[in-house]
Amino acid sequence: MRLRRALTAAVAAIGTALVLSSCGVLDGGAASADSSDTLRLGISRQLTSLDPGKSGSIDGDATVQGAIFNGLTRIDPNLELVGDLAESWEQESETRWVFHLREDVTFSNGDPFTAQDAAWNFERVLSDPSGFSHGSSLAPVIAAVSTPDDHTLVIDTKGPYLDLADRLANFFLTQKQWTETHNPALEPLGTGPYRLISVDLENGATLERNPEYWGEEPDFEKVEYIVLATEAARVSAAQTGSIDAALQFEPSNLEQFADSDIYDIGNQWSSWNMTLRFNETKPPLNDVRVRQGLNYAVDKATIASTLLGPEITPLAGQVLSAPYDRLNPALSAYPYDPVRAKQLFAEAGYPDGFELELQLSTGTYIASDLVAEALANQLAEVGVKVNITTAQFPAWVDRSRTDDVADLIYIGYAAGYKSPVERLRIFTSGYSQSHFDDPVYDGLIERLTLAANEEERTRLFDEATAHFHTNPHVLFLWPQPLTYVVSKDLEWTPRPEHWLLPQDFSRAE
Repeated sequence: MRLRRALTAAVAAIGTALVLSSCGVLDGGAASADSSDTLRLGISRQLTSLDPGKSGSIDGDATVQGAIFNGLTRIDPNLELVGDLAESWEQESETRWVFHLREDVTFSNGDPFTAQDAAWNFERVLSDPSGFSHGSSLAPVIAAVSTPDDHTLVIDTKGPYLDLADRLANFFLTQKQWTETHNPALEPLGTGPYRLISVDLENGATLERNPEYWGEEPDFEKVEYIVLATEAARVSAAQTGSIDAALQFEPSNLEQFADSDIYDIGNQWSSWNMTLRFNETKPPLNDVRVRQGLNYAVDKATIASTLLGPEITPLAGQVLSAPYDRLNPALSAYPYDPVRAKQLFAEAGYPDGFELELQLSTGTYIASDLVAEALANQLAEVGVKVNITTAQFPAWVDRSRTDDVADLIYIGYAAGYKSPVERLRIFTSGYSQSHFDDPVYDGLIERLTLAANEEERTRLFDEATAHFHTNPHVLFLWPQPLTYVVSKDLEWTPRPEHWLLPQDFSRAE
């Protein structure tokens, strides 16, 4: 109870400070649908690149890309897999997939989109898996891509891969000729409902309707993506009515808009699964007993329910959560047991504790500052001194991929696809933010990737998650909620992955 009271007081104090420091009040009206043909969307992360070969954060790069580009398939707002640039597809054999492409598609510069364009995108990322994030996940499964004609794409896989159509849902496609004469990170060319007018990576991007778009015309002529990289910035933008929708509000601050005449608010389940990733390249985290002890040392249920909402419960000892993900039903959360934590630290040779750095990405995750303080306080009770550092999102991401990574990073993952093996591949040894070596887990994921049927896939999935539970490379935490404000003038179905796609918004009737 003492911890809960302390956390609650901290939340209230910070919420009050945000209200007092904000410069506006809810009297100006949202800059929205009835008075403007511009839709203003607040995103919580600075942009790093709009190149579709590099899958970015859905709270940043990827959501802007999702307005400009299409993939072969997509996940719709009802979480169903549907066709996008591919009208249909079939699996001809265990290792051959045939995608039938739409015939009426052009890029926003007027050039026709063909199967050859689609094939080149695969060749591009597969030729440089370390340079293109999509390449690193597709290289283990794709053997060859061919084009029998302009509107047929054939993908041969290295073995059975049941999730191919799902995995391609956010693999966005561009044009070879364009990338040879333009910088795709800042000058993207796509086939989507919008095209880029301008971009400022630190502050946002402006888009306009793509007159060449093959699909249904979106409701809004222009879109402004506005980077609101801190909680204070998001609250202030909503208080002044300068946005039409934004995500990532701390629940304690969201409540001030509950009776707003301008906004509806929401706090619902999300597919973002939060962990503390471990840097195991040096002591003490290279000892599995220390990593297990850290999982016992944190009262995850109290922190989550106090700071994120009473409905938030700890992850069940795996980096996945229902209902979005498949789960291993045999696993459960590490119980809060500080006595066991100290025992494990002592067995590992650290009876007097140790010191760790925990680095946060500024403003990226809900209540991250409060979460970090709560984690540090609890770990201090078992002899672990935590030094909290912060960095802007781009610098934080860059550091997380180097040998100079912090001992702990607070991080969550979501994807624009539901493939269970890809949700687990993020934690293999070869992933750019992994700083450990686990050949057993890597081997299980490799076999899971090429599972021939559902029975084999379930067995290998359960083996891989059980191994990761026993030999944890993260401190399992909780699923982060999806919190948002949205103008009452708009119709919108929130997506658990945190997509903020302008084509999903329409004017309320």
